[in-house]
Amino acid sequence: MRKLGMLGLAALALAMLALDAMAQRGGAVRGGVRGAAAGQLIGGDDAAKAGAVIGATRGAMDRETQARATYQTTPVYQNVQHSNFSQAPPEVLVAGSKAGVAAKGGEAVIRKDGKPVLGATFPDDWKQTAGDHHVSAVSKDGQAWSVIATIEGVKDTQAGMDKVKEGLQKSLSDIKYDDVAKSAKGAIVVTGTGKTKKAAVEVVFAAGVLDSGPGQIAGAVFVVDNNVDEYYKETVRYICQTIRLAKDFAK
Repeated sequence: MRKLGMLGLAALALAMLALDAMAQRGGAVRGGVRGAAAGQLIGGDDAAKAGAVIGATRGAMDRETQARATYQTTPVYQNVQHSNFSQAPPEVLVAGSKAGVAAKGGEAVIRKDGKPVLGATFPDDWKQTAGDHHVSAVSKDGQAWSVIATIEGVKDTQAGMDKVKEGLQKSLSDIKYDDVAKSAKGAIVVTGTGKTKKAAVEVVFAAGVLDSGPGQIAGAVFVVDNNVDEYYKETVRYICQTIRLAKDFAK
C-alpha cells in the first residue's frame, strides 16, 4: 500500500493543468493550495520522470513542513483562530459510507469488485479514515483535510461535481468559486474559498472529478485553513502527483 507504482496519464491531472492557465482573479494567477492542486499535477507515460518529479516534490514538502513548524510559533499564527478538521471534518464525498480507521499515512487505495480503481499517497503523519467508497485524511495539526472517493449513483463528471458541491455547501459558508475547468476527456476541476460553518474560519479548497476507469466516476478534494494556505501547497502538490487511476494499477 505504501509503495508508489508507475503513474499513467491522469485525466484529472490534465484538467488541473488546464485550470492553471485559466484560473486568474484580478489579473493575478492563484497561488497556495489552489494553484498547486490546479496546475502542478503530473501526467505521462515516462515513469522514471514521474518518480523523479515526485521525489523532488517530497523534498519540497519536507522543507515546507519545517517552515510551517517555524511559522506556527509566531504571533501572526498564534493570535488567530484556526480550523480543526480532526474534530469537525468536511462532509464532502463521505456521506452514506460506513467509516473506519485506516492505516496512518501512506498510499490509500479504493477498490471495486476487488480491483483497485483509485489511489493516492498521503503524508505519513496524516490520519486516514476509510469508508466503503472513500478514504479521507487529516493533517497532524488538523488544518488540512483531503478525500479521494468513488462517486456512486452518478453517470458523468458533472453529476459527480454536483455531489461535491452539495458536500461543500454542507460544510462551508460564504463559498466563492473560481473559474471552472473542463478537460477534453470530461474531467472537471473547481477551486475557491469559504468559511467553516461551526467556527467561521476562512479556508481554501480544490476539487476534481473524473472518470477513473471504465465508467467509474471519482473525485479528489482538498480543504485547508487559509492561514496556512502557503504552508500546505507543496503537500497538496505531492498528494496530487501520486493520484493513480484504474489503468495505472495495471502497469
